[in-house]
Amino acid sequence: MTRFTPKLIYVIVLLLVTGGAVADHLTSQSMPDLGSPSELGNACAPCGAPCTE
Repeated sequence: MTRFTPKLIYVIVLLLVTGGAVADHLTSQSMPDLGSPSELGNACAPCGAPCTE
């Protein structure tokens, strides 16, 4: 019979928290407008770089 020592409980909790963080990261939606131009009005390039004109 396995005894639940504090070290074992700590490792289990750590694995659960890490697994939850990884699962949340992998299932989250990506940013759809990451490459869209800036909405500030002074962006010319598709990457959002400011105009030099």
